Amino acid sequence: MVPTRMSYLVLARKWRPQTFADLVGQEHVVQTLHNAITQDRLSHAFLFTGARGVGKTTIARILARSLNCLAGGSVTATPCLKCAACTEIADGRDPDVQEIDGASNNGVDDVRRLQETLPYRPLRDRYKVVIIDECHMVSTNGWNALLKTLEEPPPHVKFIFATTEVHKVIPTILSRVQRYDFRLLPTKQIRDRVGYILTQEGIRFDEDAVMLVAREAAGSLRDALTFLDQVLAGVEGELTGVAASRLLGIANRGLLDTLVRAMLTGDAGGALETVGMFAREGFDLPNAARRVLGVLRDLVVARVAKDPAALLDLVDEERAQAMALARQHDPADLQRLFTAWAKVTEDVSRAREPRWVLEMAAVRLSYRPALVPVEELMARLMEMERRVASSAPAPARPSSGASGPGGPMASAPVVQRPGPGAPTPSGGGAPGAGGGKFTTPRMSAAATAAAPEMAPAPVTTPVRAVAPPPPKAALIQTPRVSTASRPAEASEPVAQRPAEVPVVTVDVSSAMGAMEAWRRVVDAVDKTLVPVLKGAVPLEVSGETVRLAIDVRDSFFRKKLATEEAQAVILEAAGRVFGSRPTMELVQGTLPEDAPSIARLEELARQADRHAREAVLRAHPLVQLVCEVLQGDVVRVKFEGDQD
Repeated sequence: MVPTRMSYLVLARKWRPQTFADLVGQEHVVQTLHNAITQDRLSHAFLFTGARGVGKTTIARILARSLNCLAGGSVTATPCLKCAACTEIADGRDPDVQEIDGASNNGVDDVRRLQETLPYRPLRDRYKVVIIDECHMVSTNGWNALLKTLEEPPPHVKFIFATTEVHKVIPTILSRVQRYDFRLLPTKQIRDRVGYILTQEGIRFDEDAVMLVAREAAGSLRDALTFLDQVLAGVEGELTGVAASRLLGIANRGLLDTLVRAMLTGDAGGALETVGMFAREGFDLPNAARRVLGVLRDLVVARVAKDPAALLDLVDEERAQAMALARQHDPADLQRLFTAWAKVTEDVSRAREPRWVLEMAAVRLSYRPALVPVEELMARLMEMERRVASSAPAPARPSSGASGPGGPMASAPVVQRPGPGAPTPSGGGAPGAGGGKFTTPRMSAAATAAAPEMAPAPVTTPVRAVAPPPPKAALIQTPRVSTASRPAEASEPVAQRPAEVPVVTVDVSSAMGAMEAWRRVVDAVDKTLVPVLKGAVPLEVSGETVRLAIDVRDSFFRKKLATEEAQAVILEAAGRVFGSRPTMELVQGTLPEDAPSIARLEELARQADRHAREAVLRAHPLVQLVCEVLQGDVVRVKFEGDQD
């Protein structure tokens, strides 16, 4: 008969603590339970809550041994681990200690079967102990069925509940139990425990491997021992950090430090090579990004904290390296890098190609611009102001004859619509809406001399000089255009136009001559129709005829102006302006791109006004000095009210 080989017992079970003294972490829970046992103040129900692998079920079993140890005459905080009760509880064979899985025994019937056994006294032990693991899976009806028994159980029954999601436990249960919150274990405690187990197992190891396993466990000792089992199965001889990194698929601290150092020193090529090594080794890139964020956090702490050793979960060698690297860089730069990489971590976790995102982020942060202290910038600006003030002479007082309605012409040139008899500007700015004017900001003589000449962008549409409007009683007589000189299709009234209108090119050369009269008509029209009328091109506007041109491609304006209501409003306003009711004619065809209309002229005036203001601001000596000192240029001028 071939002897049966004993099955392997994983480290998490083999090294499960058996007494309160063996526990790692959770000192607040251990101390409270120890005192309750020694003072005989034990509750009838406990709720252990916390993350996975932090000792909830382990402490529940130790508490069950303490209640039922047969070595003494009463409960004890130090069970003997040798009596039948202690050994059977450890093996899960004690008939008086029931461990129930809340996920599979969560209904009313399961609770009823449990309640039927509770009134009977234990077969051998001092107490019946009911341990319900993952108790948040019990249904609401199941909890309600247990309420009365849980509030007033038999004196020989103790309940211990364990859960990772305490928020799912109903409030009526929480009010009937003593709640203990288990905390995640510090990395140092996990590292010490893993090192102790490896020493006891007779396995050679280095600190990098132990620290890598402890960090990856993220506060769970059971996870740490599970990872340790995995890496031990893949190595022969000594357990090293490189082997543990390869077997777990996570980057070791040395590679992380290399990437961080490359970004801090501006070595974009080295950063790319390190990320490429992550990919070649098959490391989990989102995990690597998170661990780089941890390295950056350690550098900030090492640079800022007065006692960084208490805040850094690092071995002595790693702590010394982190503090040496942190001292070489400004804390504001380290904090800026941490903030930027935190966003990179989120992007990598969501990216379809995490390697590309990680590579470009490493390159971008390697090329980040140097920080300039605010105090230094303020000092530079104050020096600029001093230089401008010391080099600019006092402005000359203008003579009495140099002043006009717009102020002294030497220091504040005025752009306005030309009056009667004024020459037509050639390539100059267009007139503003409603005859308004724009006055440039005043500058000192030195500033004006230092500013380069920057003229506003030329306006292609010529502006015709027009006379001011006559009194309301007067009539503006303009020669009427003969219909014989125009194509029949263009002169035919809209109301009589056939369905298919031949598209013709409309001559708009007379538009500027009729523009001022058309402005007066538009000003007399009801405001709701003004935007439509401003888009029309006036060909002839007088007391006899109002003749407008509209592009056939502008269906909105064409439909609006072709209605009888709109034409009636126009004719009524023209009658009030000229003193006689004219006839209405709407010419439809193709208009030139630069056909003058009120809307176009107003837009050209706004553009000319903006160009003029931008030219003055760009040429200001202080702006020029700022660009010179900061080695920059004005990319865009933004005025108040501009949209981004």
